[in-house]
Amino acid sequence: MIIQCPQCQSRYRIKDPSAANKAATATCPKCHERFVAEAHQVREGGATAKSILVVDDAQFFRELIFDILSGQEYQLVEAENAQQAWQAITTQSFDLIIVDVNLPEVSGYAFIQKVRQQPQFIDLPILCISGIHRREDDFAKAIRAGANDFTTKSFNPDDFRSRVRKLVHG
Repeated sequence: MIIQCPQCQSRYRIKDPSAANKAATATCPKCHERFVAEAHQVREGGATAKSILVVDDAQFFRELIFDILSGQEYQLVEAENAQQAWQAITTQSFDLIIVDVNLPEVSGYAFIQKVRQQPQFIDLPILCISGIHRREDDFAKAIRAGANDFTTKSFNPDDFRSRVRKLVHG
């Protein structure tokens, strides 16, 4: 989650997804202002932050996505596997899921299919990502499973932000 100091406008990322449902009390390291920020109330330019779930077993790629999307109007929550992701989407609301196809135990494709079988998630946008050395049929498999879009992990950051913006804002 990204919080912003109301005094000096400095922004900080808190990675603990368990904090996403609670208010966080923080002291700004820059100006020492104490403030309370709620994950679902994070605002930028007066707009409510859009909530994105990032599902990838590789911490490096979760952090890369967080870094690419930081400074945007997004509240980011991470999950390492399909079980954590399912727990997250059944306990809080998301505007987008970004999911890797290669997850341990339950594949990203199977997770997407499970999500699409639930009526409350039928319109939830899903961006599927795959490793750099993907097979040619990965795109088709992701779309058949129910993903709205697909990209490889060798994406261009600007293109990735554009895809996310399009899926979140329509």
